[in-house]
Amino acid sequence: MEKFNLADYTTVPEKSVAKRVIYSDQNTLAFVLNIAPGESLPDHTHFESTVLLQVISGTARLIVDDKSYNIQEKDLTKIDGPETMSVHNTGGEDLVLYVTISPLPTDEKYARNADF
Repeated sequence: MEKFNLADYTTVPEKSVAKRVIYSDQNTLAFVLNIAPGESLPDHTHFESTVLLQVISGTARLIVDDKSYNIQEKDLTKIDGPETMSVHNTGGEDLVLYVTISPLPTDEKYARNADF
């Protein structure tokens, strides 16, 4: 058993987005995305993986295959790998998202912390 605290992975982005990996193995990747006000996570897919995205704090516009959804604290969404998605922080505070991806994508870059 391992216990994690999301506060340890929540940070003010130095640029637009700060990704902090919580856990990674061959089956699961879990991380926190911190997105600055007015900033976005650009269009991308997750290939053969399923994504679960939970809003911890803030508000956003989630676009999946050209359909727009407003999401807010406590919302949980499932996105299938081939679907194209982007996230736009529409609020005045940092958007904090808890994300799980399963199975782990083959590209190792997904399992690393990142600032972009």
